[in-house]
Amino acid sequence: MNTYLMPKRLLSSLQWLLLLLALGAIYQWQKRHLLDTGSEVSVTALPLLQGGTAELAEPGKPTLIYFFAPWCNICAVSIGNLDGLDHEQLNIKRVAMDYASLNDVAEFVEDNQVKGDILLGHEGLKQHFRVLGYPTYYLLDANNRIVASDMGYSSTIGLKVRQALAL
Repeated sequence: MNTYLMPKRLLSSLQWLLLLLALGAIYQWQKRHLLDTGSEVSVTALPLLQGGTAELAEPGKPTLIYFFAPWCNICAVSIGNLDGLDHEQLNIKRVAMDYASLNDVAEFVEDNQVKGDILLGHEGLKQHFRVLGYPTYYLLDANNRIVASDMGYSSTIGLKVRQALAL
């Protein structure tokens, strides 16, 4: 046995650590352009897919804003995870972006059995929130200040952890 070689168990642990560090760096790099924590979000009304309008954020109660696109496969897999959140303690705003037609949004909603109102976003909103990929999440506190942001898939458990940040 060569005493200069690391034991396999230690080498394996180091490889896992390097992998986790690399994934963490990629995650942080991916989020680098999102709005900063602590930024205040202005309240704006958006049209609803169902007709009428709704506020993007409502002061007095934490809000999770979920930006999605109807052509986004990750959005289709993750949008149902929003249903596991406590709707009594958290406003959940689902905002459709980058859609070709209202029919595309309606089909996405029906195919994925999306519950709740669907707000219809626009290019200006996309630029304001620095949405570069889908899904993108912003969690606001009761004063409409950003307490967390993320991009990509999130499980129900991950969303519940974010919800706890705002409460």
